[in-house]
Amino acid sequence: MKPLRLGTAVSAVALAGILAGCAAPMSRNASVAKGKANLAYALRAQMAIGSGDYTSAVDLAERAAESSPQDAGIRGLLGNAYFGAGRFASAEAAYNDSLALAPGQPQIILKRVLVQIAQGKNGEAVAALQAAQGMIDPADYGLALALAGQPYDAVQVLETAARAQGADSRVRQNLALAHALAGDWAAARTIAAQDLSADLVDARVQQWMALAKPAHAYDQVAALVGVSPAAADPGQPVRLALVQGDTRVAEAAPAPAPVQVVAEAANVPTYETPVSQPDALAPAPAPEVPTVREAVASAAAISPEAPAAYAMASNFAPKPKPAKAKKPAAARPSLGSAKGVVQLGAFSSEERVSLAWDKLTRRFPTLRNYSPVSARFDGPRGTVYRLSIRGFANQQEAISRCQILRGKGGSCFVRSTAGDSPIQFASR
Repeated sequence: MKPLRLGTAVSAVALAGILAGCAAPMSRNASVAKGKANLAYALRAQMAIGSGDYTSAVDLAERAAESSPQDAGIRGLLGNAYFGAGRFASAEAAYNDSLALAPGQPQIILKRVLVQIAQGKNGEAVAALQAAQGMIDPADYGLALALAGQPYDAVQVLETAARAQGADSRVRQNLALAHALAGDWAAARTIAAQDLSADLVDARVQQWMALAKPAHAYDQVAALVGVSPAAADPGQPVRLALVQGDTRVAEAAPAPAPVQVVAEAANVPTYETPVSQPDALAPAPAPEVPTVREAVASAAAISPEAPAAYAMASNFAPKPKPAKAKKPAAARPSLGSAKGVVQLGAFSSEERVSLAWDKLTRRFPTLRNYSPVSARFDGPRGTVYRLSIRGFANQQEAISRCQILRGKGGSCFVRSTAGDSPIQFASR
Protein backbone atom coordinates (compact mmCIF):
# COMPACT_ATOMS: atom_id res chain seq x y z
CA MET A 1 0.00 0.00 0.00
CA LYS A 2 1.32 3.46 -0.87
CA PRO A 3 2.37 5.76 1.97
CA LEU A 4 -0.31 8.06 3.29
CA ARG A 5 -0.22 11.40 1.51
CA LEU A 6 -1.58 14.24 3.57
CA GLY A 7 -2.30 16.44 0.59
CA THR A 8 -0.87 19.92 0.15
CA ALA A 9 -0.67 22.65 2.70
CA VAL A 10 -2.51 24.88 0.22
CA SER A 11 -5.85 23.77 1.57
CA ALA A 12 -7.09 21.82 4.53
CA VAL A 13 -6.66 18.10 4.12
CA ALA A 14 -9.92 16.35 3.31
CA LEU A 15 -10.71 14.26 6.36
CA ALA A 16 -12.43 11.62 4.27
CA GLY A 17 -9.21 11.24 2.29
CA ILE A 18 -7.12 10.67 5.40
CA LEU A 19 -9.50 8.51 7.37
CA ALA A 20 -11.95 6.87 5.01
CA GLY A 21 -9.49 6.03 2.29
CA CYS A 22 -6.46 4.95 4.27
CA ALA A 23 -7.59 2.40 6.81
CA ALA A 24 -5.46 -0.73 7.01
CA PRO A 25 -7.08 -3.72 5.31
CA MET A 26 -8.97 -6.13 7.54
CA SER A 27 -7.59 -9.62 7.95
CA ARG A 28 -9.38 -12.12 5.73
CA ASN A 29 -9.14 -14.79 8.43
CA ALA A 30 -10.70 -12.52 11.01
CA SER A 31 -13.59 -11.51 8.78
CA VAL A 32 -14.29 -15.13 7.83
CA ALA A 33 -14.06 -16.32 11.42
CA LYS A 34 -16.38 -13.69 12.77
CA GLY A 35 -18.86 -13.84 9.93
CA LYS A 36 -20.77 -11.37 7.90
CA ALA A 37 -22.15 -9.48 10.90
CA ASN A 38 -18.72 -8.29 12.05
CA LEU A 39 -17.68 -7.38 8.51
CA ALA A 40 -20.88 -5.36 8.21
CA TYR A 41 -19.94 -3.38 11.36
CA ALA A 42 -16.56 -2.50 9.86
CA LEU A 43 -17.97 -1.54 6.47
CA ARG A 44 -20.70 0.57 8.03
CA ALA A 45 -18.10 2.28 10.25
CA GLN A 46 -16.05 3.06 7.16
CA MET A 47 -19.10 4.53 5.43
CA ALA A 48 -19.93 6.60 8.52
CA ILE A 49 -16.42 8.04 8.53
CA GLY A 50 -16.75 8.90 4.85
CA SER A 51 -19.99 10.76 5.50
CA GLY A 52 -18.65 12.57 8.57
CA ASP A 53 -20.91 10.76 11.05
CA TYR A 54 -18.19 10.06 13.60
CA THR A 55 -20.53 9.27 16.48
CA SER A 56 -21.94 6.33 14.56
CA ALA A 57 -18.49 5.44 13.24
CA VAL A 58 -17.08 5.12 16.77
CA ASP A 59 -19.96 2.92 17.90
CA LEU A 60 -19.73 0.63 14.88
CA ALA A 61 -15.93 0.42 14.94
CA GLU A 62 -15.95 -0.44 18.65
CA ARG A 63 -18.38 -3.27 17.95
CA ALA A 64 -16.17 -4.55 15.15
CA ALA A 65 -13.05 -4.38 17.37
CA GLU A 66 -14.84 -6.21 20.17
CA SER A 67 -15.75 -9.01 17.76
CA SER A 68 -12.29 -9.20 16.13
CA PRO A 69 -9.83 -7.93 18.75
CA GLN A 70 -6.75 -9.32 16.97
CA ASP A 71 -7.43 -7.67 13.62
CA ALA A 72 -4.93 -4.85 12.96
CA GLY A 73 -7.10 -3.36 10.22
CA ILE A 74 -10.13 -3.03 12.46
CA ARG A 75 -7.98 -1.47 15.18
CA GLY A 76 -6.76 1.05 12.63
CA LEU A 77 -10.35 1.70 11.56
CA LEU A 78 -11.26 2.31 15.21
CA GLY A 79 -8.40 4.80 15.46
CA ASN A 80 -9.72 6.59 12.38
CA ALA A 81 -13.17 6.86 13.93
CA TYR A 82 -11.75 8.30 17.15
CA PHE A 83 -9.53 10.68 15.16
CA GLY A 84 -12.52 11.96 13.18
CA ALA A 85 -14.44 12.47 16.41
CA GLY A 86 -11.59 14.59 17.78
CA ARG A 87 -10.74 12.02 20.47
CA PHE A 88 -6.97 12.09 20.04
CA ALA A 89 -5.97 10.06 23.11
CA SER A 90 -8.38 7.26 22.22
CA ALA A 91 -7.15 7.34 18.62
CA GLU A 92 -3.56 6.98 19.79
CA ALA A 93 -4.49 3.93 21.89
CA ALA A 94 -6.24 2.29 18.92
CA TYR A 95 -3.34 3.03 16.56
CA ASN A 96 -0.92 1.61 19.13
CA ASP A 97 -2.95 -1.59 19.18
CA SER A 98 -2.99 -1.77 15.39
CA LEU A 99 0.78 -1.34 15.22
CA ALA A 100 1.31 -3.91 17.97
CA LEU A 101 -0.51 -6.41 15.76
CA ALA A 102 1.08 -5.30 12.46
CA PRO A 103 4.07 -2.94 12.89
CA GLY A 104 4.80 -2.13 9.23
CA GLN A 105 1.95 0.31 8.53
CA PRO A 106 3.25 3.72 7.43
CA GLN A 107 -0.26 5.15 7.22
CA ILE A 108 -1.08 4.19 10.79
CA ILE A 109 2.33 5.40 12.01
CA LEU A 110 1.76 8.80 10.43
CA LYS A 111 -1.76 9.14 11.81
CA ARG A 112 -0.54 8.14 15.27
CA VAL A 113 2.10 10.87 14.97
CA LEU A 114 -0.62 13.40 14.14
CA VAL A 115 -2.73 12.54 17.18
CA GLN A 116 0.38 12.60 19.37
CA ILE A 117 1.14 16.11 18.11
CA ALA A 118 -2.48 17.07 18.80
CA GLN A 119 -1.92 16.03 22.42
CA GLY A 120 1.34 17.96 22.74
CA LYS A 121 3.45 14.79 22.69
CA ASN A 122 5.96 16.25 20.25
CA GLY A 123 8.94 14.30 21.59
CA GLU A 124 7.21 10.96 21.08
CA ALA A 125 5.97 12.06 17.66
CA VAL A 126 9.44 13.04 16.47
CA ALA A 127 10.96 9.78 17.74
CA ALA A 128 8.28 7.80 15.87
CA LEU A 129 8.87 9.80 12.71
CA GLN A 130 12.61 9.26 12.85
CA ALA A 131 12.14 5.52 13.34
CA ALA A 132 9.87 5.31 10.28
CA GLN A 133 11.54 7.92 8.06
CA GLY A 134 12.17 5.55 5.17
CA MET A 135 8.54 4.37 5.19
CA ILE A 136 6.79 7.75 5.05
CA ASP A 137 6.56 9.98 1.99
CA PRO A 138 9.11 12.82 2.40
CA ALA A 139 6.46 15.51 1.85
CA ASP A 140 4.37 14.10 4.70
CA TYR A 141 7.42 13.40 6.85
CA GLY A 142 8.56 17.01 6.52
CA LEU A 143 5.12 18.46 7.19
CA ALA A 144 4.71 16.27 10.28
CA LEU A 145 8.14 17.42 11.53
CA ALA A 146 7.05 21.03 11.17
CA LEU A 147 3.83 20.39 13.07
CA ALA A 148 5.82 18.61 15.79
CA GLY A 149 7.76 21.81 16.45
CA GLN A 150 10.81 21.19 14.26
CA PRO A 151 10.22 23.53 11.30
CA TYR A 152 13.94 24.05 10.67
CA ASP A 153 14.60 20.33 10.27
CA ALA A 154 11.40 20.11 8.23
CA VAL A 155 12.72 22.77 5.84
CA GLN A 156 15.85 20.69 5.24
CA VAL A 157 13.81 17.57 4.45
CA LEU A 158 11.32 19.38 2.23
CA GLU A 159 13.93 21.41 0.35
CA THR A 160 15.61 18.14 -0.65
CA ALA A 161 12.26 16.68 -1.71
CA ALA A 162 11.35 19.84 -3.64
CA ARG A 163 14.57 19.63 -5.66
CA ALA A 164 13.99 15.98 -6.58
CA GLN A 165 12.83 15.12 -10.06
CA GLY A 166 9.05 14.96 -10.26
CA ALA A 167 8.45 17.12 -7.19
CA ASP A 168 4.92 18.49 -7.25
CA SER A 169 3.02 21.42 -5.77
CA ARG A 170 2.23 19.39 -2.65
CA VAL A 171 5.92 19.25 -1.72
CA ARG A 172 6.45 22.95 -2.47
CA GLN A 173 3.43 24.08 -0.47
CA ASN A 174 4.41 21.94 2.50
CA LEU A 175 7.86 23.54 2.26
CA ALA A 176 6.24 26.96 2.23
CA LEU A 177 4.26 26.10 5.36
CA ALA A 178 7.40 24.82 7.09
CA HIS A 179 9.10 28.15 6.35
CA ALA A 180 6.05 29.93 7.74
CA LEU A 181 6.14 27.92 10.97
CA ALA A 182 9.88 28.71 11.19
CA GLY A 183 9.03 32.41 11.01
CA ASP A 184 10.50 32.98 7.55
CA TRP A 185 7.47 34.61 5.94
CA ALA A 186 9.36 35.96 2.93
CA ALA A 187 10.46 32.46 1.90
CA ALA A 188 6.99 31.09 2.62
CA ARG A 189 5.35 33.67 0.36
CA THR A 190 7.91 33.21 -2.43
CA ILE A 191 7.53 29.44 -2.53
CA ALA A 192 3.74 29.53 -2.21
CA ALA A 193 3.59 31.88 -5.20
CA GLN A 194 5.07 29.20 -7.45
CA ASP A 195 1.72 27.40 -7.52
CA LEU A 196 -0.83 30.06 -6.52
CA SER A 197 -2.06 33.34 -7.92
CA ALA A 198 -1.24 36.53 -6.01
CA ASP A 199 -4.66 36.82 -4.37
CA LEU A 200 -4.58 33.20 -3.24
CA VAL A 201 -1.06 33.64 -1.85
CA ASP A 202 -2.24 36.51 0.35
CA ALA A 203 -5.17 34.46 1.63
CA ARG A 204 -2.97 31.45 2.26
CA VAL A 205 -0.35 33.43 4.17
CA GLN A 206 -3.09 34.92 6.35
CA GLN A 207 -4.27 31.40 7.20
CA TRP A 208 -0.72 30.32 8.00
CA MET A 209 -0.25 33.31 10.28
CA ALA A 210 -3.23 32.15 12.31
CA LEU A 211 -1.93 28.60 12.21
CA ALA A 212 1.49 29.70 13.50
CA LYS A 213 -0.03 30.98 16.75
CA PRO A 214 -2.19 28.14 18.08
CA ALA A 215 -3.98 28.51 21.37
CA HIS A 216 -3.89 24.74 22.01
CA ALA A 217 -1.55 21.90 21.07
CA TYR A 218 -4.22 20.39 18.82
CA ASP A 219 -5.05 23.54 16.83
CA GLN A 220 -2.64 22.99 13.93
CA VAL A 221 -3.54 19.34 13.35
CA ALA A 222 -7.24 20.05 13.77
CA ALA A 223 -7.09 22.88 11.23
CA LEU A 224 -5.12 20.95 8.61
CA VAL A 225 -7.15 17.77 8.92
CA GLY A 226 -10.53 19.39 9.50
CA VAL A 227 -11.24 17.83 12.91
CA SER A 228 -13.21 19.41 15.73
CA PRO A 229 -11.53 18.41 19.03
CA ALA A 230 -13.86 16.68 21.47
CA ALA A 231 -14.70 18.53 24.65
CA ALA A 232 -13.85 15.37 26.59
CA ASP A 233 -12.38 12.00 25.73
CA PRO A 234 -13.69 9.18 27.95
CA GLY A 235 -11.07 6.81 26.54
CA GLN A 236 -11.21 3.52 24.75
CA PRO A 237 -13.54 1.08 26.56
CA VAL A 238 -11.71 -1.36 28.81
CA ARG A 239 -13.41 -4.27 27.08
CA LEU A 240 -11.49 -3.38 23.92
CA ALA A 241 -8.05 -3.61 25.56
CA LEU A 242 -5.72 -5.62 23.35
CA VAL A 243 -4.25 -7.33 26.41
CA GLN A 244 -6.76 -8.53 28.96
CA GLY A 245 -6.29 -6.70 32.23
CA ASP A 246 -5.00 -3.62 30.44
CA THR A 247 -7.15 -0.83 31.83
CA ARG A 248 -5.76 2.02 29.76
CA VAL A 249 -8.06 4.96 29.38
CA ALA A 250 -7.60 8.23 27.56
CA GLU A 251 -7.24 11.63 29.12
CA ALA A 252 -10.46 13.28 30.18
CA ALA A 253 -9.94 16.00 27.58
CA PRO A 254 -7.96 16.18 24.35
CA ALA A 255 -6.03 19.24 25.45
CA PRO A 256 -3.00 18.35 27.60
CA ALA A 257 -2.16 20.15 30.79
CA PRO A 258 -0.36 23.47 30.23
CA VAL A 259 3.00 22.08 31.34
CA GLN A 260 2.71 19.18 28.89
CA VAL A 261 1.71 21.45 26.00
CA VAL A 262 4.64 23.75 26.58
CA ALA A 263 7.08 20.99 27.33
CA GLU A 264 6.61 19.22 24.04
CA ALA A 265 6.77 22.55 22.28
CA ALA A 266 10.39 23.15 23.04
CA ASN A 267 11.26 21.47 19.77
CA VAL A 268 11.63 24.89 18.11
CA PRO A 269 15.33 25.91 18.27
CA THR A 270 15.99 28.59 20.89
CA TYR A 271 17.46 31.95 19.87
CA GLU A 272 18.61 34.89 21.94
CA THR A 273 15.72 36.76 20.28
CA PRO A 274 12.44 34.79 20.05
CA VAL A 275 11.64 33.79 16.48
CA SER A 276 7.87 34.13 16.13
CA GLN A 277 7.34 31.23 18.44
CA PRO A 278 3.67 30.20 18.74
CA ASP A 279 2.29 30.78 22.23
CA ALA A 280 1.17 27.16 22.59
CA LEU A 281 4.60 25.98 21.52
CA ALA A 282 6.57 28.05 24.00
CA PRO A 283 8.92 26.46 26.54
CA ALA A 284 7.40 25.45 29.86
CA PRO A 285 7.37 28.06 32.62
CA ALA A 286 9.24 27.42 35.83
CA PRO A 287 6.91 27.12 38.83
CA GLU A 288 7.82 30.52 40.22
CA VAL A 289 7.14 32.39 36.96
CA PRO A 290 3.70 33.99 37.23
CA THR A 291 2.69 34.21 33.57
CA VAL A 292 3.08 32.18 30.39
CA ARG A 293 4.23 35.26 28.45
CA GLU A 294 7.08 35.84 30.93
CA ALA A 295 7.99 32.19 30.65
CA VAL A 296 8.18 32.51 26.87
CA ALA A 297 10.52 35.48 27.19
CA SER A 298 12.81 33.78 29.69
CA ALA A 299 12.96 30.29 28.22
CA ALA A 300 12.94 31.17 24.53
CA ALA A 301 15.93 33.49 24.84
CA ILE A 302 19.09 33.06 26.88
CA SER A 303 20.35 36.53 27.73
CA PRO A 304 23.49 37.55 25.84
CA GLU A 305 24.74 39.37 28.92
CA ALA A 306 27.63 37.75 30.75
CA PRO A 307 26.72 36.25 34.14
CA ALA A 308 27.33 38.48 37.14
CA ALA A 309 30.03 36.10 38.32
CA TYR A 310 32.23 37.34 35.45
CA ALA A 311 32.13 41.01 36.53
CA MET A 312 35.67 42.30 37.15
CA ALA A 313 36.60 43.08 40.75
CA SER A 314 38.27 46.37 41.75
CA ASN A 315 42.06 46.34 41.38
CA PHE A 316 42.62 49.23 43.81
CA ALA A 317 41.72 47.67 47.16
CA PRO A 318 44.18 45.20 48.71
CA LYS A 319 42.97 41.69 48.31
CA PRO A 320 43.21 39.24 51.20
CA LYS A 321 44.50 35.82 50.32
CA PRO A 322 41.42 33.78 49.58
CA ALA A 323 40.81 30.67 51.58
CA LYS A 324 41.04 27.50 49.61
CA ALA A 325 37.60 26.20 49.03
CA LYS A 326 36.91 22.63 48.16
CA LYS A 327 35.88 22.37 44.58
CA PRO A 328 32.77 20.31 44.02
CA ALA A 329 33.53 17.01 42.40
CA ALA A 330 33.05 17.34 38.68
CA ALA A 331 30.35 15.13 37.26
CA ARG A 332 31.68 12.36 35.10
CA PRO A 333 29.97 12.53 31.71
CA SER A 334 28.05 9.44 30.69
CA LEU A 335 29.75 7.26 28.08
CA GLY A 336 26.61 5.88 26.48
CA SER A 337 26.91 5.10 22.79
CA ALA A 338 23.41 6.04 21.57
CA LYS A 339 23.49 8.16 18.41
CA GLY A 340 20.72 10.51 19.49
CA VAL A 341 21.30 13.86 21.20
CA VAL A 342 19.07 16.12 23.28
CA GLN A 343 19.11 19.61 21.79
CA LEU A 344 18.91 22.40 24.36
CA GLY A 345 18.87 25.42 22.07
CA ALA A 346 20.34 27.18 19.04
CA PHE A 347 22.33 30.42 19.11
CA SER A 348 23.86 33.00 16.81
CA SER A 349 27.48 32.33 17.76
CA GLU A 350 29.74 29.79 19.41
CA GLU A 351 30.32 32.23 22.28
CA ARG A 352 26.60 32.26 22.99
CA VAL A 353 26.66 28.46 23.12
CA SER A 354 29.29 28.55 25.88
CA LEU A 355 27.37 31.16 27.86
CA ALA A 356 24.18 29.15 27.47
CA TRP A 357 25.88 25.98 28.71
CA ASP A 358 27.12 27.82 31.81
CA LYS A 359 23.66 29.14 32.55
CA LEU A 360 21.89 25.87 31.91
CA THR A 361 24.24 23.76 34.01
CA ARG A 362 23.87 26.16 36.93
CA ARG A 363 20.11 25.86 36.64
CA PHE A 364 20.10 22.14 35.84
CA PRO A 365 23.29 20.59 37.35
CA THR A 366 22.41 17.07 36.13
CA LEU A 367 23.18 18.20 32.57
CA ARG A 368 26.86 17.84 33.49
CA ASN A 369 26.31 14.08 33.56
CA TYR A 370 26.37 14.25 29.77
CA SER A 371 28.79 15.60 27.20
CA PRO A 372 27.97 19.00 25.63
CA VAL A 373 28.22 19.09 21.85
CA SER A 374 27.58 21.71 19.20
CA ALA A 375 26.76 21.69 15.49
CA ARG A 376 26.58 24.48 12.95
CA PHE A 377 23.29 24.76 11.06
CA ASP A 378 22.76 26.99 8.03
CA GLY A 379 19.03 27.64 7.96
CA PRO A 380 16.66 30.11 6.31
CA ARG A 381 17.34 32.70 9.01
CA GLY A 382 21.10 32.40 8.72
CA THR A 383 23.72 30.37 10.55
CA VAL A 384 23.02 29.12 14.07
CA TYR A 385 24.95 26.91 16.44
CA ARG A 386 23.07 24.11 18.17
CA LEU A 387 23.79 23.19 21.79
CA SER A 388 23.05 19.57 22.67
CA ILE A 389 24.10 16.81 25.06
CA ARG A 390 24.99 13.24 24.26
CA GLY A 391 26.20 10.13 26.05
CA PHE A 392 22.91 8.28 26.43
CA ALA A 393 22.74 4.52 26.69
CA ASN A 394 19.77 4.38 24.32
CA GLN A 395 17.04 6.49 22.71
CA GLN A 396 14.66 5.98 25.62
CA GLU A 397 17.16 7.44 28.08
CA ALA A 398 17.47 10.53 25.87
CA ILE A 399 13.68 10.93 25.71
CA SER A 400 13.35 10.45 29.48
CA ARG A 401 16.08 12.98 30.23
CA CYS A 402 14.41 15.53 27.96
CA GLN A 403 11.02 14.93 29.56
CA ILE A 404 12.51 15.46 33.03
CA LEU A 405 14.17 18.66 31.89
CA ARG A 406 10.93 19.99 30.42
CA GLY A 407 9.10 19.12 33.59
CA LYS A 408 11.47 21.46 35.45
CA GLY A 409 10.86 24.31 33.03
CA GLY A 410 13.65 23.58 30.56
CA SER A 411 13.61 23.48 26.79
CA CYS A 412 14.77 20.52 24.70
CA PHE A 413 13.98 17.88 22.11
CA VAL A 414 15.55 14.63 20.93
CA ARG A 415 17.05 14.36 17.45
CA SER A 416 19.59 12.31 15.53
CA THR A 417 23.25 13.29 15.51
CA ALA A 418 23.97 15.72 12.65
CA GLY A 419 27.57 16.92 12.66
CA ASP A 420 27.66 17.39 16.44
CA SER A 421 31.13 17.59 17.96
CA PRO A 422 32.42 18.23 21.51
CA ILE A 423 32.43 21.87 22.57
CA GLN A 424 35.85 23.44 23.02
CA PHE A 425 35.35 25.87 25.93
CA ALA A 426 37.61 28.89 26.08
CA SER A 427 39.78 28.98 29.21
CA ARG A 428 38.79 31.57 31.81
